Amino acid sequence: MNRVEAAFAVILIILSLTACVSGHSPILTGGNEGIENAVLIDDPLKSWALYGTFPDAGSVSYYAFSLEKGDRLWFSVFTPEKEVIYPQAVLIGPGIESTGEVPAGVVLLENNGYIVVPGKFPDVPEYEPFTPSANYQWSKFEYIAEVPGTYYIAMVNKGTGPGNYGLAVGYKEEFTLSEWVLIPLSIANVRIWEGSSPAFVVGFPLFIVWIGLLYLFRFKREPVRINPETLAGGTGGFLYVAGSVFMLIQACIALVKTGFEASFLVTAIFILIPMILGVLILRYMVKPVRYQGIKLLLLGVLGLVVWAGYVAGPVLVILSGLMILFKRRGRAKQP
Repeated sequence: MNRVEAAFAVILIILSLTACVSGHSPILTGGNEGIENAVLIDDPLKSWALYGTFPDAGSVSYYAFSLEKGDRLWFSVFTPEKEVIYPQAVLIGPGIESTGEVPAGVVLLENNGYIVVPGKFPDVPEYEPFTPSANYQWSKFEYIAEVPGTYYIAMVNKGTGPGNYGLAVGYKEEFTLSEWVLIPLSIANVRIWEGSSPAFVVGFPLFIVWIGLLYLFRFKREPVRINPETLAGGTGGFLYVAGSVFMLIQACIALVKTGFEASFLVTAIFILIPMILGVLILRYMVKPVRYQGIKLLLLGVLGLVVWAGYVAGPVLVILSGLMILFKRRGRAKQP
């Protein structure tokens, strides 16, 4: 077994470990003020992470979903900061025995009860390995539905000004294919929600790609020949590397706030695998190998599975592999 085959084996072994990783399907919400504008959660038993914004103090946002008798509803509330906003949740629905004092601005529907979930002011943030990030957990709540029907969660800002909040709903770790593949783009939006500059979120990977391609095609001792397949493959490979470095930066920022957490090992898997894949791709661009096109196709598909390269990276690597395969097939048909 040569070093490349050994690297593939390591990737597949580590990839198998990701089966135990839990996380939420991220969704950024907005425009859900007023119960008639509630954001619809299709399956509240499935794990979702909803990222919202309070435009000012006293704001109320709504989320709607359906429950059958016996369904277990679980949700938690978190924020990236804790200085200005104070999020409270109110569960509204049929068959609920009303408890607590309804916050100002919350609309109650006829024949519906409510439960106020005030939350507790958090002292320190918790490390979230899936994103990765450091979030302040305000409350966790569980409810077993006794009556089928439409339920609502009203998020209320009891703080003194505007700010961002998160609502995690559900406990079943399930993803559709499109949700899984597009998670890197959703996470980029979450970075902006957390407070990162959009210019940095977008510009960092582009800068890495620009520097990398400049070296690869111009300043390398033996520059790589520029053609469509090397340009696509090189760009894709550097996007893999940029994504890994960016995630490492975010993880370090979060760990500075929380202190080291053992769950960082989960994050490390999603940093290490794309980096290995990216290095292999760039190696194939510098020194073509046997079955180069097929190996690039495999690396592109694996990239989609492990969120490498901001989606565009794997697409470009797959395109590079296809161009190489068709070019070689065309040569083979020539007399």
